[in-house]
Amino acid sequence: MSQMMTRSRGVGVIGVILGLSVQVVGGAELTGQANRQQMRDVATVAIEPRKNHAAVFLEETFPIVDRRFVQVADDKQRVSSGKEALYQPPQRGAPGGRVGGGTRGPSADLPLMWALVPDHVGLSAEVQPRLVWYLSKKTTYPLELTIIEATGVNPIIEKGISSPTEPGIQIIRLADYDLRLEKGKTYQWSVALISDPEHRSRDLIVGGMIQVGDVPVSLGENMRNANPVEATRLWGQAGFWYDAIGVISTQIQSNPSDPEMHNVRASLLEEVDLDMPAQVDRQHGL
Repeated sequence: MSQMMTRSRGVGVIGVILGLSVQVVGGAELTGQANRQQMRDVATVAIEPRKNHAAVFLEETFPIVDRRFVQVADDKQRVSSGKEALYQPPQRGAPGGRVGGGTRGPSADLPLMWALVPDHVGLSAEVQPRLVWYLSKKTTYPLELTIIEATGVNPIIEKGISSPTEPGIQIIRLADYDLRLEKGKTYQWSVALISDPEHRSRDLIVGGMIQVGDVPVSLGENMRNANPVEATRLWGQAGFWYDAIGVISTQIQSNPSDPEMHNVRASLLEEVDLDMPAQVDRQHGL
């Protein structure tokens, strides 16, 4: 991959915000192996407070927003629903997490993007998992999928992907690329929006970490007769993020107008502090 991927994790105290807004800062232009080495380095980025950043995004993209869902970032106040958690992180939760999210980049015509992943290495039961991400509006800019082993140098895939025909939550199926992940290995995946092919340091990049894990026998037995909502809960509570978000997102693609499904997915996203995409999903069914 011929650009620098900066895995940035910065927490800014933002006046009114619905989630963690992480800014990817472009650096010097790198090529070849230097790019991929930089991809594995974690940079701590200080983010300037942006008052009402989340509110501005929602007003620009969706004019009607229920402010009861607005969350104050400094104290993370949240009304408890009294329901059991939909997602329990794996006990061995390895370091690593989301890359990018919620930053437009140098041009106002660029969309906002999120990787819908936890802020740690997420588990999958499948060697060909589904990777779920969010795009706030349609774009004509090219997109590129990259997957690399956490301890590797060369990507196992670095390929252009089709631009979504509609905004909202998107699914990448590794089966479509005849790609299989090895059990026990940790991978970093990313989607880059290439706004300037001559200056790849300006790419908008979102991504996450993934590892294929062993499925408990009891989980497999409980899954046999589970409907999509039950399957989402079972996968999530067992710590298999990618299966939980994959099951519910695939179901929504088949039944896009089902509000219960959108509410379940929104609740799942809120479990990992992706509150802004969750609110959009819950209120606008994306």
